[in-house]
Amino acid sequence: MIKPEATPFQPQISIVMPCFQQVAFLEEAVRSVLEQPVDVELLVMDPGSTDGSRELLQSLKGEFGERLILHFAPDRGQSDAINRGMGMARGRILAWLNSDDRLRPGALAKVASCFAGDEPLWIYGRAGMIDGDGRPASSLIVKYKNWRGRHFTPFKLLTENFIPQMSTFWTRSLWLQAGELNLEKELDMDYDLWFRFARIVSPRVVHEILADFRIHGEAKGSVRAYEQLLAAYATARSHASEYKIRGKIALAVHLLCSWRTRILYYFLKP
Repeated sequence: MIKPEATPFQPQISIVMPCFQQVAFLEEAVRSVLEQPVDVELLVMDPGSTDGSRELLQSLKGEFGERLILHFAPDRGQSDAINRGMGMARGRILAWLNSDDRLRPGALAKVASCFAGDEPLWIYGRAGMIDGDGRPASSLIVKYKNWRGRHFTPFKLLTENFIPQMSTFWTRSLWLQAGELNLEKELDMDYDLWFRFARIVSPRVVHEILADFRIHGEAKGSVRAYEQLLAAYATARSHASEYKIRGKIALAVHLLCSWRTRILYYFLKP
């Protein structure tokens, strides 16, 4: 008797995870995605970790099977890794999650309920902040960012990047229309993408925490915080001209917010 062929797994959501030398946080990040009760695939892009990450991922592959896709190949940096992963993704809802962050339980079910069709659409929710041990951290920063993100306007986006990348999701059609991440942007590729998304459609705001952003000694946001703020200002400048005088006002506000952020992070970040 010929057995019927198994139906190939077709994910509703695809999450790309760029990964390099993050074995300390990697398993928690992977499980935060694949233990969600939805049809989700996780594509982990590792260009050459030597800290045990690849061995851990192979072990997890045995547990999660075809829902965990491993891509071990050199890349041109984080943006390139994400772009490659998006090109391999099969879901109609897309996002990326860094390998030191994590999704909150139940987050993807809430996300899926926001996407009824395949038209260009994006959403962002709130994010928590955790330290290297997974404990809540810097509640004042979290409260401020969530307050800033409660409503969206392009003008507000010019003043600072208040959208939490790890809590942002979009449709495949929007990604294809907006284009891939800019490979020249290493520290604020998400900020540039939000501007391009917003030209097509305004986001829907979800007033719930969907993910946690981890602060630790090796995180880019900690080690290169000043560079990241400078890069964000340059990105805002590149998008401000279309708003004319309001764009110039927004850039002045952006500079003030940037200095305030430097001061706050100096005292409040772990």
